[in-house]
Amino acid sequence: MLNFKPASPLLLLLILAACGTSEGGFPSLERRSYEADAPIAAPGDSATAPFVVSAEFAAKIDALQARHTAAHGAYLRGLPAVQLTAAQAARTSPGSEMWVNAHLMLSRLDKTRADSVAALRDFDGLIAEAGARDAGLAVHLAEAQRPVAEDVAQQNAEIARLSKVIGE
Repeated sequence: MLNFKPASPLLLLLILAACGTSEGGFPSLERRSYEADAPIAAPGDSATAPFVVSAEFAAKIDALQARHTAAHGAYLRGLPAVQLTAAQAARTSPGSEMWVNAHLMLSRLDKTRADSVAALRDFDGLIAEAGARDAGLAVHLAEAQRPVAEDVAQQNAEIARLSKVIGE
């Protein structure tokens, strides 16, 4: 248990005296001259020109998105068969033929999405490169990357789920 001593009256008097001004009174609560001026307003929406991407970066963006679209399509086409095989393998023992087959199919499914993962990585490289030169371009590239990143995240989650279903 802590034992506190009450503060001495002299100490309390010194603390209260420090709150006063040199004239002996307390500071005024009235507005200062600089507070009465017009408040600082948020800058208005200026009519800025829409962001224009160079033809070089537009071609890179289109190529990366096309790579992802093709890979994601292949992934989606192969997914139902792997899901079915994984569900069947869930009831088998590790090392059985069905279990091995499910792992092989899952591995092949993972490989079909390799271009999606590579496109995401290449978008990251472009964003890093562009961010050093032009923040507007980096923001535009990040927007273009978003659907690829979302699809890859869903793919990762489904691959992990199927792996758990099959069992290690």
